[in-house]
Amino acid sequence: MKDKSTVERGYFDYAEKVKLAKIDLKAKALLWFYAYTFNWTEGKPCFYTQEQICAYVGFSPSTFQSAKRRLIELGWIKTYKKTYDSPVFVTVKIGKDNENYDKSSWAKGHKSNKQTLEEAIESLPADLRDPFLDLESA
Repeated sequence: MKDKSTVERGYFDYAEKVKLAKIDLKAKALLWFYAYTFNWTEGKPCFYTQEQICAYVGFSPSTFQSAKRRLIELGWIKTYKKTYDSPVFVTVKIGKDNENYDKSSWAKGHKSNKQTLEEAIESLPADLRDPFLDLESA
């Protein structure tokens, strides 16, 4: 069994990756649920039913299936079902970004699309970049 700080570090490291992931809202909401319910101590998968997840996350079954399919396509989750009537076990992974994410209207607010403070300062006119410039020339 892992110690609590290692488990928390693993969860918070993963949570940061999820936060920065370029995936749509519904897929990200479902991924947050899977990450939250994943057994980080023992590395065991989430095993909630579709009905339970839809109730907790507020999804219709079709929205759930669409978001889950997208997470599988992007490699953010791995699913396993032992038998037809057994629950679906879901393990969280580190996936890839949606290649069309940057075309979305909200993408401009993503951290990766923002200028750093240094870049923002450098793009200012000289008199705004250096407030003491006028004093030196006087």
